[in-house]
Amino acid sequence: MTIEHNNDYTGKVFSNLAVKNFTVQRSVFDDCRFIDCDFSFARMTDCRFRDCEFETSNLSSISFDKSKVVGVSFRHCKVTGVDWTTLDWNHYRLGSPLLFEWCDISFSVFSALVLRGLCLRDCKAHEVDFSDSDLEEADFCRTDFQESRFSSCRLGKSNFCGATNYVVDPLDSSIEKAQFSTPDVLSLLSCFNIEIKSVD
Repeated sequence: MTIEHNNDYTGKVFSNLAVKNFTVQRSVFDDCRFIDCDFSFARMTDCRFRDCEFETSNLSSISFDKSKVVGVSFRHCKVTGVDWTTLDWNHYRLGSPLLFEWCDISFSVFSALVLRGLCLRDCKAHEVDFSDSDLEEADFCRTDFQESRFSSCRLGKSNFCGATNYVVDPLDSSIEKAQFSTPDVLSLLSCFNIEIKSVD
């Protein structure tokens, strides 16, 4: 099965679909599953994805320009180098949050977005830009945030338990009632230019 411009797809299962470097415009996907698909460098322009699931697929450097995503999940996917700020987020708060599990989302951009309840569990998130975003009640459990940026974020009630390599400045970002686990919680003190020593 392939996908075309200006089409509506409901309840479809796409397996081993290869649309690398392909452009799709103004198509609607409701309750669809994408399994082992290659969307790398594809352009999904002015499309809508609602309650869709992506599994073991490659979406590296995909463009979602002016598209909408509501209640979409990604599991065991490569979703690197994606600029999520180009999407149409007007209806995001009316649906379920985005969900990423066991994914690589490195080198992506989520800056200045309202993504409350974002789920990013057991992922690799190296050099991701979350600056100026509202990420309250997000679930970041067991995700590796090496070199990622959380400047001026709202992180209240978010869950960083088991997460590693994050750098959050509590003087710059709000973290009220957020959850952290040892030993990585000590990174919250890095902005104070202090030394932490163990006691024998």
